[in-house]
Amino acid sequence: MARRVAELLRELGAEVQTDDAGEKLGGETGNLIARVPSTMDAPPMLFCAHLDTVEPTEKLQVKREGNILSSDGNTILGADDKAGVAALIELLRALKEDGVPHPPLELVFTIAEEVGLMGSTVLDYSKVTAKYGFVPDSSGQVGLIINRAPAQKHLHVVIHGRAAHAGMAPEEGISAITVAARAIAEMKQGRIDSETTANIGTIHGGKATNIVADTVTIEGEARSRDPRKLEEQIAHMHACFVKAAEAAGATAEITISEVYPAFNLDENSPAVRLAKAALQELDLAPIVQATGGGSDANFLNGNGIETVILSAGYHHPHCTNETLEVDQFVKLAEWMYRIVQLAGAAY
Repeated sequence: MARRVAELLRELGAEVQTDDAGEKLGGETGNLIARVPSTMDAPPMLFCAHLDTVEPTEKLQVKREGNILSSDGNTILGADDKAGVAALIELLRALKEDGVPHPPLELVFTIAEEVGLMGSTVLDYSKVTAKYGFVPDSSGQVGLIINRAPAQKHLHVVIHGRAAHAGMAPEEGISAITVAARAIAEMKQGRIDSETTANIGTIHGGKATNIVADTVTIEGEARSRDPRKLEEQIAHMHACFVKAAEAAGATAEITISEVYPAFNLDENSPAVRLAKAALQELDLAPIVQATGGGSDANFLNGNGIETVILSAGYHHPHCTNETLEVDQFVKLAEWMYRIVQLAGAAY
């Protein structure tokens, strides 16, 4: 995927390099960073999309029925985020064909986004000079501008109980499974409020039905657009595990790590203003709203690049019934083309 995209970018006159993210992550390639120079005396602008998709993709067959692209139902379509990648390539092609004056463009194509935003986490930000940007990586009809997204923290918990024979001497054991169950039963999860969510995602433990389980590992998360609420939710989850473990005579080994930072751009930021103005040029109504998910935009914002997420016209991402509306796909490319035009016209 990276080789093919790099080839297309170079055919369109972009200078392309690869950073060392692949080495850091143990992957086959790093992030692609492309530059399209300009003679205009204007600040550079950034566009970003990710190269990877979720599974399953083996033997992917793309079908078109009227205005709808889909898979044959056995795999995902992969419009998340191949739609963003393809629209950016079309953007460069159209700008070149039309000879449109534009600011310097920087395009970043990240790796390993679907496994935790890993590519943008280790992106070589010294190679990026733009201070604002756009990430076409959201489901929904074209016109959605996401300017706020939560931070996420990850919870890794190991409950240590005591093994015993479940039939001969169960009272001599301390069930780590029971401790985990009691902790989780006391925990606030799901939708906490309009800005905050929490989830216990995986539980692994135990060896056999005739052994009182001495170890259980739990993975969970919390997200919020409000840093204080995120800290409160994580502290609550932590306390539930500690309390349940102490009550049973077990121990809870808890590790909390930050997955990605939040971002919150007001409607006067350059990215929001340009995205809205470009939609109005296309006679489309802008919708500016928050999301509950994470994307490369979280790390771009966290590294000083004020970035919004743009809807790309696909639906049901990560599912085998994923679809992409062709007319919306075209509008995505037109939207970004207008964004670049407007940025150039300002200078």
